[in-house]
Amino acid sequence: MSRSTIADVAKAANVSVSTVDRVLSGRHRVREATSQQVLRAAEAIGFYGTGMIRHRLGQDRPARSLGFLLQQPQRSFYKMLGQDLKEATDASTTIRGRAVVRFRDDLTPEVAAERLLQLGRECDAVAVVAADHPKVTQAIDTLHGEGVPVFALISDLPAANRAGYVGLDNWKVGGTAAWFISNMCRTPGKIGVYVGSHRFLSQDVSEMRFRSYFREHAPEFQLLDSVATLEDSRYAYEITLDLLRRAPDLVGIYVAGGGITGVIRALREDPSALSRNLVVIGRELITETIAGLVDGVINVVLSHPRRLLAATLVEAMAQSTISTQGGSIVQRVIPFEIYTVENL
Repeated sequence: MSRSTIADVAKAANVSVSTVDRVLSGRHRVREATSQQVLRAAEAIGFYGTGMIRHRLGQDRPARSLGFLLQQPQRSFYKMLGQDLKEATDASTTIRGRAVVRFRDDLTPEVAAERLLQLGRECDAVAVVAADHPKVTQAIDTLHGEGVPVFALISDLPAANRAGYVGLDNWKVGGTAAWFISNMCRTPGKIGVYVGSHRFLSQDVSEMRFRSYFREHAPEFQLLDSVATLEDSRYAYEITLDLLRRAPDLVGIYVAGGGITGVIRALREDPSALSRNLVVIGRELITETIAGLVDGVINVVLSHPRRLLAATLVEAMAQSTISTQGGSIVQRVIPFEIYTVENL
């Protein structure tokens, strides 16, 4: 019998010859599921390069389960991030990874700590988006004692036993938001500042820099007391309508945390909002903020690069499961993206 060829493997796997070639050469990334499909076909027909395919796919890589505890599943950003994390785990070249993505509607620290412990006992390493609280710190300490690395995602945590942090430089995020508002507002006036919760260190740092920028560079503006949206778009909607009624000299709004969709809804419904030429800065590029930029309801979006965020986190978590970091905390700060209507 003649020796099997790449074309035979492609036919058996129901993929193109070029896909099989990419799996063999390793020059370009191929989806894990497709690569495994090629490997099974090669094994089934006795392809001479099966050993090479196994080597390329890293069958000797350790199998690891990575857990991700995110916030509300109804929020577009977290829903998309969950998918990005799954894809990044599948694409890892360090481990043969399995992603376990969990969401929680209840943002109380008790629930965050409970779910974190549950996830940590299912997985080899976990990452969590959570507000700072002693109960969360205690859960991290417990998992650390059990040999499970815990990474802070998006918002850092002060727990000494966390394995690392992957997210933005939120000091720069706050300064950038302040720069845009101070330079885009036609006249000085009042500025509203929203955070989801002051216990999210990312938002707290961002707000601090936002305020310090105005003290240093634009003291003619009046920054109002911060309002917590509780990461709830409905509440953000209500407080925005109230703010528009109370502050006729409002010139800008910075939404440092969750709730931007509620803010956009309120700005669309209040007839005075457009006539004021408000400068509004929001977070995260999602369907609603894209529409807000296009319609001129908001002006700038400062966003996490989700896929880069996911890939960076997965690699840090994978490394933590196969090598010791010598007790050092891993810090992976990634650049944020800036969007206006002109670069969508």
